[in-house]
Amino acid sequence: MLAHVLESLDPDRLGNQVRGGLFKQIDKLEVSPLLGQMLGTAIADKRHMPVIESLVRWAGLTLEDNESLVRELIHTRANAILRWTGLDERLANSVLDGLYKLLAEVIVDPDHPLRGKIEEGLAKLADDLQHDPELRAKIERMKGDLIANPAVSTWWQGVWERLRLKMLERLRQPEGQIGSQATEALAELGRHLRDDPALQAQINRFARRTLVGASVRYGDQIVRLVSETVKRWDARTVTDRIEGAVGRDLQFIRINGTMVGGLVGVIIHAVDQLL
Repeated sequence: MLAHVLESLDPDRLGNQVRGGLFKQIDKLEVSPLLGQMLGTAIADKRHMPVIESLVRWAGLTLEDNESLVRELIHTRANAILRWTGLDERLANSVLDGLYKLLAEVIVDPDHPLRGKIEEGLAKLADDLQHDPELRAKIERMKGDLIANPAVSTWWQGVWERLRLKMLERLRQPEGQIGSQATEALAELGRHLRDDPALQAQINRFARRTLVGASVRYGDQIVRLVSETVKRWDARTVTDRIEGAVGRDLQFIRINGTMVGGLVGVIIHAVDQLL
């Protein structure tokens, strides 16, 4: 059913609606403090160490790919004497060897001073993302420019089409992953509802508050609706409703009511005659 519904909808229009809702929520969300909190938490939990190592390795690979540029820069800045004696090449080799050695030491030594400098910079960035008004405003402007960029819309259309096709593929599988996941989720919810007293109390409290709020807000309308509905019932409808609610016991209720009513009538008539 979900697959048929998804296929019946205009994919472009649905994708634009999803994109509009998503971008609207992103626009309401202030990204800078969230990024700062995430970075601060990562630093506190030492989850930033792989990032530092990746940055150092990336710097080494970048330096290796641009050795010729570094050598050319040193050769250009060197004076004529250094170039005439060939010392500029030795100087370039020394600079490159020193940089490679420094990066290797940073990777090997967890307590290297350069790591400490990088961590200080990351910690300051995390704090500025949360408390620096200028940086927060700059991040918000960058976010707005990114959302308004037509390239992002084009990228989202491609992402949405892949998501839609993937969802259709999974929905068409009767015993697919979505069905099994939904079954597991419902079973897990049932177990929690059955065995978790705290969850039971929370749901019951929510249900009571919801019902009380609905009765307070819409009580008059509910009473008017029920009253007008019952007024439109004829005798046959009322009898059918009562029989449906009470069941076969209704005939015994009728007999008991007749007998009790007759007996009470006889007693009242006898008392009236005696007095």
